[in-house]
Amino acid sequence: MRSSSIFQRTAGDGSVAGPDGIRLGRGIANDRRRRAGLLALVVATAALVGELGPTTAWAEPPAKPATASPAVRSAGNANELVVSYLAAWNERDGRKRRELIAKTWTATGTYIDAHRHGEGIDGIDAMIKAAQDRFPGYALHLVSGIEAHNGFFRFSWAAGGTSEAPLYLAGTDFATIASDGRLQQVAGFVDAAPAH
Repeated sequence: MRSSSIFQRTAGDGSVAGPDGIRLGRGIANDRRRRAGLLALVVATAALVGELGPTTAWAEPPAKPATASPAVRSAGNANELVVSYLAAWNERDGRKRRELIAKTWTATGTYIDAHRHGEGIDGIDAMIKAAQDRFPGYALHLVSGIEAHNGFFRFSWAAGGTSEAPLYLAGTDFATIASDGRLQQVAGFVDAAPAH
């Protein structure tokens, strides 16, 4: 009696011959049997799901961000925020810096990293001024692309490495955008800094 398989068992060593008569070792034959078994399992599962219908978790699309304004959805807005954000860190004139901060952050906005923290316009302004006093002559520059989605974005910056500002500083900041299109939270991570 002939087997329905395209593989024919050969001598008692467990190997099989393919349809072209070439002998295959036991391992290859077992792999092919495993794949055939897996295929049968997938087909059976698909048939079962088809019989039962899709589950609730599969049928519902992912939730959309709650009341996302056009400003939040706009990658262009993230670009504008990063430009304004870096300008605020670089502005030495107190009045202009506060204007940039108010334009960039909400009134309850926050910034935090491993060394500093600021809350609200006054707190963020005082924090930036303290950083400027500690690192005079430094200016932050964008050194990465800006990745934005669903009201969040991230980017990397660097400062220093010049004769006026010899220490090289770098970091990556992650931010959330408020419903009005300004920054709500920024978390900064230092990528390169002088040893303490």
